[in-house]
Amino acid sequence: MNAIYTVIENGRESYYSTNIAGGYSYPFLAYGYAVSMARTLNGSNSMGKVGVSEMIPLLKANENFPEDVRGERLFYPLPEEIFFTRESEMTQSDFTPFSITLDFDERTISFVFNRNCPELPLPKINIFIGDKDARKFYNGIPCNIKNLENAYENELLWSVLERPVFVIKIDSDKIAECGSAILPLSEHNQKGLMDELETNDLDKCEVLSVTAFDKTLNAHLCLDGHPFSKLNGLANSLNRLRLDCGDNAFGAFVTAGKAAAFRSVDSAVTIIENIRNGYALRETQDMDIRM
Repeated sequence: MNAIYTVIENGRESYYSTNIAGGYSYPFLAYGYAVSMARTLNGSNSMGKVGVSEMIPLLKANENFPEDVRGERLFYPLPEEIFFTRESEMTQSDFTPFSITLDFDERTISFVFNRNCPELPLPKINIFIGDKDARKFYNGIPCNIKNLENAYENELLWSVLERPVFVIKIDSDKIAECGSAILPLSEHNQKGLMDELETNDLDKCEVLSVTAFDKTLNAHLCLDGHPFSKLNGLANSLNRLRLDCGDNAFGAFVTAGKAAAFRSVDSAVTIIENIRNGYALRETQDMDIRM
């Protein structure tokens, strides 16, 4: 399906067209592929620091795309004036169903839907996470559509690489009810869990068990009984560590747990901060060497 893309990184915009990666799920896949490629190249230190946006024109359709387009390039650069011409034509033509923005600074994906395309389900859509780990646990993202003159726009404030870290069982402080949740848990879903447990404060509820999705981490985890807010904060911190510093940083955290089992959230957060500081120092040293 045709689409035009705006890609933002470090405040700079670049523009692309595609006849493959339009639609609701492919933008998430493209976002994830680009981040993964940049992280791999930067981890090798063979080419110096590369930006995620530099990966976009290199992406090719893999097994997640229809068989007849596999191996083809996904994106082609567009001059700025042609991009804006294509975007303005969406008010009169159905040639371009989507204008999509991948913002690597804000970690958001935005869609403008062409209302001249009657096949697009405008009132409500579900957009599925591209990351294979996350796809197992999230059914979809409900989207609220806004009417913008002759187009529809929806901005998804969603951390597209967010992965499940813990699953907890939690006992209500008000009723004889036990619930479960995957952490990190958004504010919206926290309200849903509170309604399920008929409580006004999840920290008043008893966390009966905490299980990590990473098998090695789970083998050295003893965090049962900690309040919900601290556990959710830890899950968020681990996701941020993985997003900002990569899977190797998350692996360093897991290795630290093998040396001494995590028995408190505070000690785990301290280790995250130490790992983050170590990676920041390494980046500074690399910059000094290149200069």
